[in-house]
Amino acid sequence: MQGLIAFVIYLVGMIVGLALPLLPNLSVPHVQQAQVDANFYIWAIRWWPYALTHGLNPLFTTNITQTNGVAGYSLAWATTTPTLSLLMWPVTAAVGPIAAFNLSLILAPPASAWATFVLARRLTGRFWPALLAGPVFGFCAYEISHEASGQPNLTVTVLIPLICYIILRWWDGSLGRRPFLIWMTLALAAEFYTFVEAFADLTMLAVITLVIGYFAAARDTRPRVVRLAVDSAIAYAGAIVLAAPYLYEALRNRPKSFHTPEPQFWVDLVGVVVPRFNRLLGMKWLAPTAGHDLTPTIYVGVPLLLLFALVGVFHWSSRLVRLLVPLYVVIFLLSLGQSLIVDSKTVVPLPWGKIWSLPILNSAEPQRLLDFGQLVLALVMAIWLARVTGHWLAVAARWALAMLSLFAIFANVPTLASVVTPPTPSHQKWVQALPSLPVTDNIPAFFTQGTYQRYVKPGERVVVVSHRGNAGMMFQAYTGFYFNIAGGFINASLSNEDALPDQVSNLSHLPGKIGGERVAAFRAWVKREHIGAIIVERAWSEHWMYNFAANGINLPATTVGGVTIFQVPQNYATKASVHR
Repeated sequence: MQGLIAFVIYLVGMIVGLALPLLPNLSVPHVQQAQVDANFYIWAIRWWPYALTHGLNPLFTTNITQTNGVAGYSLAWATTTPTLSLLMWPVTAAVGPIAAFNLSLILAPPASAWATFVLARRLTGRFWPALLAGPVFGFCAYEISHEASGQPNLTVTVLIPLICYIILRWWDGSLGRRPFLIWMTLALAAEFYTFVEAFADLTMLAVITLVIGYFAAARDTRPRVVRLAVDSAIAYAGAIVLAAPYLYEALRNRPKSFHTPEPQFWVDLVGVVVPRFNRLLGMKWLAPTAGHDLTPTIYVGVPLLLLFALVGVFHWSSRLVRLLVPLYVVIFLLSLGQSLIVDSKTVVPLPWGKIWSLPILNSAEPQRLLDFGQLVLALVMAIWLARVTGHWLAVAARWALAMLSLFAIFANVPTLASVVTPPTPSHQKWVQALPSLPVTDNIPAFFTQGTYQRYVKPGERVVVVSHRGNAGMMFQAYTGFYFNIAGGFINASLSNEDALPDQVSNLSHLPGKIGGERVAAFRAWVKREHIGAIIVERAWSEHWMYNFAANGINLPATTVGGVTIFQVPQNYATKASVHR
């Protein structure tokens, strides 16, 4: 009952404080429509039920095709969050993938906060300390920043505190060995299928925690730590067995090449203590060091760090504190990456930073470890509040510091109304030629009213052009995979950031007369790849259609239902004709 009460409190706080813009119409895509990730996950939420009900391999798709001679994508090398997709299957079937995606955004932080509450309540035996501990993890900057980016692989973290809860139940003897092995195996496998990188980080930190725990434990309890390590290893082996289909598919369909982007997400020490530039609460003197746009997920705040230090000072006699404090320090040091960075300036290379160049870890982002650190800080806060003794002033001071820590966290998080106005053409002549169209985040009537069925054949390959990020994959999911897509964004290592084939990108961003080589390449590509139509979402990318008129590409166009569709005739020539 206490857990239910805590979840309701977290859910109400989430809706009122952050997610209210999503509620008027859950079936409208709200979050980060100028970026690519959100609409990829809308696609993924629909893909898994569709693949399983149609007898398709859910880890490989030909519904989205590459343009380099490869007929499809291996989704084992992408983060499709199958755990979430299957969990939301009933919602997807009832109201569609967009509503399921929006609902997952609303539920993810309260669920993580609830799981943290359950863990802290078991650890301390106290309701109120556990209630305040929940948001430290569930509503931290890492969680909510990725919520606003539409990345459920990074925000569905409910399993991490639940795994710790299972371990705690084993430790206090309330969970037998066999139930522990079963639940731990299932939880680890579910985490693997939610996000492989988080599973790898969890594995690394589990080893570190066991080592620290061994030395922090009393001599007569160290054999129990060893038994815990053995049982955990058995559970990990079982999880790998359950993950074998995924691993087999990943090895069988390993992409021939990756284009790995430059690492950007290192931890800047200033970003840990200074909030966003627009959340300074009147402290304008912090402005020169605020606004670290590349690392909005790492903020912890001075009050919580001070609380952490005080727990280390006043409660060091507790063996639990001797476990948690060094563990957070190790997590923090590892999260710094390869170099110490202060206010965007590299100070000195770190001696342990080379581990991030090792296989597997070289594609991970060190700052993501700080999310695990937030769970440690949540437990530290629960201990801080649960061990209140002495004069009422000391009690009040403890609670005041805890409340101030939460206030610093809540004051920094963004809302989920992260709609970005689409870019406009840079060439003034074309700007003047555009009619006044409202910027909307809704789905064009071309798709919502089924008009696409009059212009596109089932299974036909189309290109969707829009500055709405990855619009084609969202529209494809919305129509139940009625058509196939050339292009689409899977991840930064496998596909283009603009979700368009190169031959289309070379025309889409350059209003005006374009070189004949690009036009010829486009026409040849359209014929070679059997493209049936090019669909332009007018509200976001209307200027693009004028490129056809300027370059003599000569495709018949129809404007209907918020899109302009250019249909490719069967006898479409590869040579450019004279435009009249």
